[in-house]
Amino acid sequence: MAHQKLKPGEHGEIFITTHTSGSQQARVRVRLLDGSVTEVSRSRQTAHAARLAVQAEIDTLLNAAKGSENLKPDDKVGKAARQWIDELRVRSRWPNAPVRPQTVDEYERTLGNHVIPALGKIRLNQLTLPMCQKLVDDILEKGKRGPNDMIWTAEQVKFCFKSVIDRAMLHDALRSNPVEKVKTPKPTPPEPKAMKVIDVFRLRKATRDWEASRKGQPGPRPTGHLPAAVDLMLGTGLRIGEALALQWGDVKLTGPTPTVAVVATLVDIKGEGTVRQEQPKSDAGVRTIVIPQFTVEALESIRPPSPEPDVPVFPSRTFKDGRESRTPQTTHNVRRTLRMALDLANMKGQVHPHLLRTTVATFVARERGAGDAATLLGHKINTGVTGKHYIERLRLAPDVSEVLQELIQIADEEGLRSEAASQEQLASVRRGGDSPAGAESVGPRDGVESVNEVTGW
Repeated sequence: MAHQKLKPGEHGEIFITTHTSGSQQARVRVRLLDGSVTEVSRSRQTAHAARLAVQAEIDTLLNAAKGSENLKPDDKVGKAARQWIDELRVRSRWPNAPVRPQTVDEYERTLGNHVIPALGKIRLNQLTLPMCQKLVDDILEKGKRGPNDMIWTAEQVKFCFKSVIDRAMLHDALRSNPVEKVKTPKPTPPEPKAMKVIDVFRLRKATRDWEASRKGQPGPRPTGHLPAAVDLMLGTGLRIGEALALQWGDVKLTGPTPTVAVVATLVDIKGEGTVRQEQPKSDAGVRTIVIPQFTVEALESIRPPSPEPDVPVFPSRTFKDGRESRTPQTTHNVRRTLRMALDLANMKGQVHPHLLRTTVATFVARERGAGDAATLLGHKINTGVTGKHYIERLRLAPDVSEVLQELIQIADEEGLRSEAASQEQLASVRRGGDSPAGAESVGPRDGVESVNEVTGW
């Protein structure tokens, strides 16, 4: 009699036979999901137990992951992670790429620093929830012994590891993702910090003093680039990568409304070094910013007589014949020179480039509202379906140049008053007298105190 024609996932009648030893054997034919047919048999002391054992094996066969040509259930976690990174790297080169190359680099570092050392040699079909939870627990325990709690690192590790296993499931190397159920603590929302106006004055003075200190010293001649870069970031709220990616074709210093157009950023990409990426961090980052007078003056101080449109505003070097390099300065280089300037001014560790962005956002938000601050910084404002489908995107950031010019004016006045008071107090000490009369009552200029109270500076 011909065998019953089975469909994928079906099994035939279970037959029970008795061995000479008295044990019961159950046998059955099963057509697997790939169309192949196999026979399952199990022996037990009773027919009922043998039948249950065969049925359990059928469930295992039909529900077990089979894998694909690229990834099998017995492949190791390290192989699955490498394939995920390689796949993302290819997609990062697509038009309108879903992920940026520098983001792929960050994911690769996260996996390489945490997941691979702990679980890279474990086979996918051996991976368990306790193993995955221990990985995160160990990271958090390490955070307790260090300066940072590493909660954000644990979140990043979970995201990357879950994505690796999600891809393994797509290749049928696993049927469930144990990382999904891993518990992580809720990250503490960051508390943005802004500079005080006196520190804005000290920072600008520190960069100019540093430039002056280099005159007559060995090495490259002073360019004025560091003070100009600081004033650019204070006058626009640009990220340091956006500021250094500017070319002279993006800058308009003449006319009633001087502007800079933000259309690119500098990024570090593995294997390529620092490159100019022809798009900011996000789509909302493409914008044109009206710049205040102090930023105009700073850019004019470093502007070549006849700048070419594709020459960087902050080139990496100037040749002996006066030509500017078409390679921009790296963010690493500017951060290094900023640290040198801060060290000279006894401000070590007090300022970093992103603090300037936070300072600008804080001042603009308190003077003009959070919406203007978000647009200035290139953040996307969620307007729902209407904004997504019906409102043309505004590429010109709101004109807050007067607000930021006021910031510098207040900072300069506060700084000069503070310096004058310090000099007077020092002179008094040298004369052997007490503090000058009325020194304690020296305060900000009329109207500034109320500004400081409102802005919290």
